[in-house]
Amino acid sequence: MRIALLYEHPAWSTALVDRMIERGVDVTPIDVGALLLPDTDFDLWVNRVNTMPSEGRPPSIVASTMHLLLTLEARGASVVNRHRCHAIGCSKAAQSALFTTIGLTTPSCVSIASPEAAVGASGDLGFPVLTKPNIGGSGVGIVHHDSRAGLAEAVELGAVDLGIDDTGIVQEFVTSADGFVHRIESLDGQLLYASRQKIQDGFNYCAADGCSTGGHAIELVQPEDALVDMARSAVLAAGAAIASVEYLIDAPSGEPTSSDLHPSSN
Repeated sequence: MRIALLYEHPAWSTALVDRMIERGVDVTPIDVGALLLPDTDFDLWVNRVNTMPSEGRPPSIVASTMHLLLTLEARGASVVNRHRCHAIGCSKAAQSALFTTIGLTTPSCVSIASPEAAVGASGDLGFPVLTKPNIGGSGVGIVHHDSRAGLAEAVELGAVDLGIDDTGIVQEFVTSADGFVHRIESLDGQLLYASRQKIQDGFNYCAADGCSTGGHAIELVQPEDALVDMARSAVLAAGAAIASVEYLIDAPSGEPTSSDLHPSSN
């Protein structure tokens, strides 16, 4: 079987490709920023594209990856992590809607199309809140605001960054009960791994190869069955064959609160 592995981040797939080659897998890494559609035929296409362009990569990668996936699917290609999960992975607003639709607890949020809309959007969310780019990752552009006045000042100073397409969300801030960010990843509906990281200054909890974790170790853990079921339901609803769900344990309620879905396997 000939496998094409689509990637965006230059370091995130190196170890995976090396391991596949060691095991005799016929794999060809393909940089989605280099071309729209390769000519070569493959038996399987594996989408491991980061849903936000890495530093130095053009913003157009997000859209070009969607076009590539749609083209492959229209041609009847076998694709792991198709366009639906890529689109949801690229949208914090869509992730929130997905979590809510399938009955998972998630922070309340309001979508915004400009920084100036953030103050009005904060509405009944209460403070503190976070502003986030809709297309985001590795904590980029996330800002904590303690009050309505503080949010208004941040907007006035140009400190609300909505990322590559100028859309974002204002999101309820969740206080962690245990001081950890949790992640559960499933593969084809089965638990692949679960991990946790200590909450730190900033919002970068990327667990992929080549990511900075601020010196905080990533611990592997064994989650309860109910938590595995929670993550599995979100991954399957997103149409992903492999993805992870990130969540916090909410301090007031003690309940898991899902915040992000990552189709790019860690």
